[in-house]
Amino acid sequence: MKFSQKPIFLILSLCILCVSLPAPSFAAEEKKEEKKEEKKEGGEKKEEKKEGGEKKKEEKKEGGEKKEGGEKKEGGKEGEKKEEKKAAPKRTYEGIEPLFYLDSKRQPYIEPFNEKGEDKYYLCRGTVGEWYRELLAKDMNTLADKLGMEHVTGKTCAMRLVPTEKPPKLPIVTIEFYINSDIMKSCILGEDCPQPRFVIFSVKDRTLYRTFILSDHKKHIYKEFCLDNKSEVLDETSCWKHFEDE
Repeated sequence: MKFSQKPIFLILSLCILCVSLPAPSFAAEEKKEEKKEEKKEGGEKKEEKKEGGEKKKEEKKEGGEKKEGGEKKEGGKEGEKKEEKKAAPKRTYEGIEPLFYLDSKRQPYIEPFNEKGEDKYYLCRGTVGEWYRELLAKDMNTLADKLGMEHVTGKTCAMRLVPTEKPPKLPIVTIEFYINSDIMKSCILGEDCPQPRFVIFSVKDRTLYRTFILSDHKKHIYKEFCLDNKSEVLDETSCWKHFEDE
């Protein structure tokens, strides 16, 4: 049988089309799926970037909170500085240790260690300048030599504040010296003071004067002296009596 060439050509062309058509569509689908996966990965990367940005923001916020905490610490330091200002001064503006560590109301910067009625007792250390305490003890012992009495130590002493109603109502400052610690305990904590030694301070015409009182109950000695700020004896009586008689 003879076949014409045209039908054969048509059959071959149809077979070629059937074989070649599916391949391009499958490749396109694979490309689409790859693009989708790339988009998904890109989206995940974007989400990771967002999370990283949020973490950075949170870290910045935490850093800001830490700074605020630091400001609070600075505020605490300022409070400590204010408390330090209330402490007793160590030196005067001239660089010399002051006579007494007292405020404008003649109150010490330390707490009293004993009270008798309205009188308050303070340790000399922290209330009297060391050099001035030594000077007072030296003057006291110079007067004791005249009376044949025992010497006192500059370390065994106490400051006593005696309140007064006389304006401006500032307390009278008195320094008490003792021969030893046993007599100090007896005079301050007990009721018997066998050998009292006092220095009472008074001011006249902006000058400091000192009344020294030396006594010994066993020897029946009681003596008063008024000394100026140069350790010179002005009178054998108290300073207030000395100035009243003038």
